[in-house]
Amino acid sequence: MNYDPYWRNPNILWKKSSILAAEPFTVAEYDKFHNEATGSDHFHTAIAPVLTMSQLFGVFPLQSVRNRAPESMTFRTVSVTCVVSAISIFGGYAISLLSLIRQGRALNAINIAEPFFFSICATSSVIFWQMAKQWQAIIVTWSRTERKFLHHPFRKTVLKWKIRSVATVLLLLAFAEHLLSVANNVSNLRREVDYCNWTIRDPVKFFCVRTFSTAFHTVAYSLPVAAYNEYIIISMTFVWNFVDLFIMLVSIGISARFDQLRDRVFERMNSRTPTTEHFWEQIRILYVALCELAGTINRAISKLVFVSYANDTYFICLQIMNASQEQPSAVNKVYFCYSFVYLLLRTFLMFWYSSEVQHASHATYRLILRVPNEEYCDELQRLQMYSKCGASLNGMGVFFVSRRILLTLTGTIITYELVMLSYRKDSSEQHSSKLSCDPW
Repeated sequence: MNYDPYWRNPNILWKKSSILAAEPFTVAEYDKFHNEATGSDHFHTAIAPVLTMSQLFGVFPLQSVRNRAPESMTFRTVSVTCVVSAISIFGGYAISLLSLIRQGRALNAINIAEPFFFSICATSSVIFWQMAKQWQAIIVTWSRTERKFLHHPFRKTVLKWKIRSVATVLLLLAFAEHLLSVANNVSNLRREVDYCNWTIRDPVKFFCVRTFSTAFHTVAYSLPVAAYNEYIIISMTFVWNFVDLFIMLVSIGISARFDQLRDRVFERMNSRTPTTEHFWEQIRILYVALCELAGTINRAISKLVFVSYANDTYFICLQIMNASQEQPSAVNKVYFCYSFVYLLLRTFLMFWYSSEVQHASHATYRLILRVPNEEYCDELQRLQMYSKCGASLNGMGVFFVSRRILLTLTGTIITYELVMLSYRKDSSEQHSSKLSCDPW
């Protein structure tokens, strides 16, 4: 008799197991967990401070993101965080449009970087807005799935510290990159003033007009507009970095649970106690639940993965093109080298951590191939079937993120670079590094 082998069939695979019974969490339960060693190791509590900080820049406008009980999280469109996010998104698209209008027919492979940067960052903020609306449902599922991994017999993890350490290091590197960018801009303005022999009566106005030239090419100068432009630039720069960081943190959260499951299987196989069909049933139920969780997360962040891939690829190509240009000062050289190395490091870490989801999900399959024949059973066969397929993230179904994606990314960059180099001569002429003494 033929039957559907999918894991959702309760009569064949689940056997009415209650291991993942959907019992709602309460605040009292989370308070109890908080007093235990593993109680604060839930993913949503680990990432909450990072998401809270991101809201200062208009990203992820979920009001109760620090709530320890996921069921109590709420999203309100009329709120301070949503207003800040809307202001940031509007400013990003506005600057992108003004930049396109200003460039006009002179648009080329190099000076398209500005409108591309602001449009891609504003689009990322829109995706985060949509994700914030779904976050409560996502994190409820996540918490119910991972709670079994927070207690014996699974090994304890330090998910909270790993997530916050990665976030802290990357955000500090991004902050240093932004400070160097400001220093690079100031150095260019000083060189311009010396070259043109200008007398600057209002340094603040001069700095704002030259720095935010895209906006003040169309809009009359005023200090509030300059302040708004500064916030938008800082906000979009944060989003530009946060897209990769968020993908990293989510990937760490998923792969950590697959690693715990692999360690549990490894310990049992290396113990003196033979494995049983009941043991493999429990492992299979948890494994399939993790795969479904990975699928749920992937549907939520696949757009971000695609945007991150396109964004990083373009800017790596652009930086390679700019590498042959002479840097006029030491500050310019330091900024270019640091920003390029940081971009490569961030891109590598993003693809490495996201590919760990697939690698960790296949680790169980590699282990069960070593199970002795006398311990083989139907549940082990089912687990082998699912673990062979595993789980992975993808970019809107266009590509799957694995460790091979780094080689694909390298090939893509080389291809794009050859195409962009064919336009280098024309682009360089229109984007000359010579100083301009146009009035400001």
